[in-house]
Parts: sequence; C-alpha cells; structure tokens
Amino acid sequence: MGDLRIGVIGAGSIGTVHAANLARHVPGARLAAVADLDREKAAACATENEADEAYSSETELLAHPDLAAVIVCTPPETHAGIIEAAAAAGKHVFCEKPLERTLSRADVALAAVEKAGVKLFIGLNRRYDPRFLSLRDAVHAGEAGRPLAVHFVGRDPVGARAASPNPPGDLFFSTTVHELDFAGVVMQSPVESVYAAGGVMAEGSGPAIDDPDTAITLLRFVGGASGTIDNSRVAPGYDQRIEVFGTSGVLTVDNPAAADDGSAGGTAFFTERYGESYVAEMRAFVDCLRRDRPSPVGPHEARTSQVLAEAAWQSYREERLVAVREIG
Repeated sequence: MGDLRIGVIGAGSIGTVHAANLARHVPGARLAAVADLDREKAAACATENEADEAYSSETELLAHPDLAAVIVCTPPETHAGIIEAAAAAGKHVFCEKPLERTLSRADVALAAVEKAGVKLFIGLNRRYDPRFLSLRDAVHAGEAGRPLAVHFVGRDPVGARAASPNPPGDLFFSTTVHELDFAGVVMQSPVESVYAAGGVMAEGSGPAIDDPDTAITLLRFVGGASGTIDNSRVAPGYDQRIEVFGTSGVLTVDNPAAADDGSAGGTAFFTERYGESYVAEMRAFVDCLRRDRPSPVGPHEARTSQVLAEAAWQSYREERLVAVREIG
C-alpha cells in the first residue's frame, strides 16, 4: 500500500499544524490538498507543505483525485455539513473537537459516517499527550490508591483572545471539552452530573452570559468520585495541570516551562505544549486507516464529549446541576 493521500479543510492555526505534521511527521500518509474559504491561505499552506493543490471550498477538495481522508479544521458549526459531504464521497474523516455546536447536528454527522461506512476520528488530543498518558497509567496502576477526586486547570492566555465575540457557550465546547473528555479516561468512570458557574471577567467586557471567559465546572462520577475543571481565557499565560487525589496519594501533571506562554499573543504556545500529541493523534488516525481498525477516538467518544459540553453549557445558563441523562 502506498501513502494515503489526505486533504486538510480549514487553513487556520490548527489546520496548518495538522498539514505540517502530515507533510513531515506521519509515515504512511501525505498531504494531498488544502482548502480554505480564503484561497490565499490555502495556497500558502499547500506550498509550505508541498501539497498538490489548494482550493477555496471543501466541495472542490473532495473531488481531488485518490483522496482517502480529510482533516476537518473549520468552525464547529460547519462540521456536520462537511462530514456529511465527505462521508457521501467515501472519505474517512478526522474532525477537530467539538463534533458540532449542538448535539442534534452532531448526531447528523454521526449518522452520515455510519451510513457511509467510513471512519470518524475526533481530535481530542489530550488523550495523546505524553504527560497526561503517564498520569493516566499511574492512576490506573493504583499508584494513588482508589481515585477520589480529579482537578484540572486549563487556562488560556489573555493575549490569545479572539478579536471577535465567540459563539454562545464556546468556552465549554472548545476548551472545557478537553477536560470533560479526559476526566472519564483518567478516572475510569463516566460523568453522571455537571454543574458550571462563571462569567465574563475580562476588564472592560461588561456583563454577558453568552460566552463566559472564566468558569469552574464541577463533576460527579458514577461511583461517587468528584472532579473540578478550572478554565479561563484571560490568564497571564498558558496553564495546563492535573491533580488526582486518591486513598493513598496524590499524582500530578505540572505546568511545564514554555518558551512561549502566549502572553504576547499568537498561537505558538499551544503547539509548543501539545506538539507531540498532535503528531501522535494523526499517526493513530493514519494507522487505523491503514490497518482497517476501529477509530480509537471515534463516534462514541465524539458524542460523549459533545453531551458533556452541552450539559456544562446548560448548567451555566440555567444555574443548576444537570444530570448527563437529561441531555441524551
């Protein structure tokens, strides 16, 4: 089997990361094409990474010869439509988190890949971070005893704030979703209820409820363990930590020193911190295609993380505890 030809849809910050990794760090695959509504951005990404062609729409890219799969890196509200089109064209799909803006639209995407018989891999890259995986393995090996609680810190630097307003609830769907997903992984137990509180805390922002920039999300796991997720988009620097407290000890992932903590703007801070995980998840995606194995982070994980993000957003809006079963 020759290299799998893969296209990237969306040439923004994460799309260019995946394009570069496909071009340089993922054996058995090559970047074939790049599409973006801004064709100049697509062309620059394609040229930088020696792709065959650049396009201004996913429709054009999906017609590119011998394409095996696509990487979807567009805004979340466009994901279902693109996934439907890709699945109908017989292309496997790697989709950046979240799967969609709403569970109903996420279910449209999931139905499309199931009907077409193509693979779906959701980009929850924390599952492939070496530090997080070491913690997971230590917890699962019993090094902290029986896990009682997990605490996450996931704070983005104020310098990386978007110039335009985010869609409603974006903090939970684009940021908290990572911790919501990994919480179940490390604790080996599903989340049964969620409570989220927070607000728009940035100076000069004024009161708003559509998208908090700072929030605390409380989790209750099946079996009684608890969790907290501390998120912000107005931190002085990038801060990514985990602590698991158990009956016989505490295990942690500390925030590593960074050459770029994001305080001056730009996006290098997250590619530096999670660079290894982006390569690892793309290798896992290509491996499952080449070996024709189930996606290791597939439809079930995509839907579960979507449901949890929606539970957190509903809790924040309604100021109450939300049972996961309420969402679906």
